[in-house]
Amino acid sequence: MALASAYTVIVGGVAALLFLLLPDSKAQEDQPLPASVPFSLAPQCHGAACEGRDPMRLICGIGPDTLASYRTATGAHVELRHSKKCGASWARTWGTEIGDRLDVTAGGPTHGVRIRTEDDAATFVYTGMAEVRPGSTVRACFRPASADGERECFEARVGGAATTTRPPPSPVASDSRE
Repeated sequence: MALASAYTVIVGGVAALLFLLLPDSKAQEDQPLPASVPFSLAPQCHGAACEGRDPMRLICGIGPDTLASYRTATGAHVELRHSKKCGASWARTWGTEIGDRLDVTAGGPTHGVRIRTEDDAATFVYTGMAEVRPGSTVRACFRPASADGERECFEARVGGAATTTRPPPSPVASDSRE
């Protein structure tokens, strides 16, 4: 019986406390709503202001064009991407291994990214952006982590077609027993 009385006192106390602490709903209705925080999906840079910067953070990665796609000898995928709104291009890769490297250039500085962790290898990884104009040539080079892997490059023209540059094949020794 004493336990039931104590329980009733506790529940009653909590109810009274909540009643006193909860704001008055009429007072809330009379107050103006707080101003919303402005949010924009507009790119945060253009041209030279994008140079070397992250395309995803600066909203250049929304709706970009894929200038070219390439599959490396190790099976990694690489794409050259371009944002008209940002006036910039970059490269992205996936299906990589720790230690792989990807570089991009468009006639100016080279921007690169190295696959450093398992998380990097399990997702898309992007280079920094390079300023481009219509007709610019964008070049990406993939370097696998393996010591025997060779650099593989390909390029595309903004508004044009892609081309691939592979290292020349190794000479094959002929068998003199024929």
